[in-house]
Amino acid sequence: MRVADLAGRRVGVWGHGREGRAAVRAAVAAGAQGIVVVDTVPPGADDLPPGAQAGTDVTALAGCDVVVRSPGISPYRDDARDLAARTCVTSGTGLALAEFAARSVPTLCVTGTKGKSTTSALAAVVLSAAGRPAVHAGNIGTPLLDVLLDRFSAASDVPDGTTLVVEVSSYQAAGVEGWAGHGAVTTLAPEHLDWHGSEAAYYRDKLHVFAGCGPASVVVGAQARAVAERYLDPAVLVDPADVVPEVVLPRFRPAHLPGVHNVANVHVALAAAVSMGVDLAAEEDAVAAAVAGFRALPHRLSPVATRAGVTFVDDTLSTTPVSVLAALDAFAAQPVTLIAGGQDRGLDYADLARAVVARGGAVRVVTVPDTGVRLAADIRAAAGDGPAPVTEAGSLADAVAEALATTPAGGVVLLSPGAPSYNRYRNYEELARTYEQILADAGAQRV
Repeated sequence: MRVADLAGRRVGVWGHGREGRAAVRAAVAAGAQGIVVVDTVPPGADDLPPGAQAGTDVTALAGCDVVVRSPGISPYRDDARDLAARTCVTSGTGLALAEFAARSVPTLCVTGTKGKSTTSALAAVVLSAAGRPAVHAGNIGTPLLDVLLDRFSAASDVPDGTTLVVEVSSYQAAGVEGWAGHGAVTTLAPEHLDWHGSEAAYYRDKLHVFAGCGPASVVVGAQARAVAERYLDPAVLVDPADVVPEVVLPRFRPAHLPGVHNVANVHVALAAAVSMGVDLAAEEDAVAAAVAGFRALPHRLSPVATRAGVTFVDDTLSTTPVSVLAALDAFAAQPVTLIAGGQDRGLDYADLARAVVARGGAVRVVTVPDTGVRLAADIRAAAGDGPAPVTEAGSLADAVAEALATTPAGGVVLLSPGAPSYNRYRNYEELARTYEQILADAGAQRV
């Protein structure tokens, strides 16, 4: 189903956050016959188009011809299953991708447990440097439906050669049906199990966006290959080295992206761009300059302050143990104080704990609730009779104070939670702002 198919239909919108508001706009633009919005806190009349209805009762959506479900609402909830049995349920990402496909807009979808934001941004930069203007959107912060309405309002508005690069979350990927385009997968590890219900369901949903893709159309990083082959036809997948030989990678060095994992992200991004038609040899100088100048996106290994020779890094988008390990690897040459902990989704921290202990004191950990309790226990268990490099703190402020007191000059204080922040903060951005404010109050200098 594409956006144009909403014309003349009664459209329900479940969830009125960023994606929900974009869905309301799309329904109005398409000429929907009526609009019903349902949210736990329904919008007021001033936030809705004339004639739209709003409420909190999900059953009100059953009378709609189509319901656009926001990504944060799991389709595995009982009320979501009941609604899907009674009417057509789709997603804003699915509607937009179908619309772009109908308009023949070249589209690259990038997903992965970690690395998808950096890799999709890199791919857009590479495409643009090679003379292929690219629009970067999706889970990165701009709903696809808003891009459609603001940048491609009619088929005639599509600039010749413009490519769409979409960061796709597992929540969004689960709601895409029948899309066929180009794709890229960075890494795969268990995440969002509370939303998906199981590790298998998470992987299946994460890769579902590529279920309709053709042979050799999805670049998959080495770490993700084995899992991807269990859920997609292996013929769909292509290794980055088969597209961009590893011998040429040194020519495309990201000067401002620390960590081995970012070398892999660059490789996937380059391969994806080549799969979209970029002639890397012909555009080598321009692409190499673009990659060299690329800087870390906010909240991804981003230095935010310094004090007394210590660098403070914001990695608040790190919400899994695997991503914390990658962050630690990026600072392997320096002493690190890791601040970790957040909402408990039942992930296993034992491997992270063993890795911390194996570093022989080069990494000290200060934990915060809720997962901090389990991580601290795992570190003590991994240390056995030896010293356990961990301190438990009751709040972020206390954790920063401990890090300020114990991190030596030349060291790094790394806020890499390994868990979401919803147990204490509205989102990772609020967590990052709080971190920076605590540092500023302690006399740290912003960078």
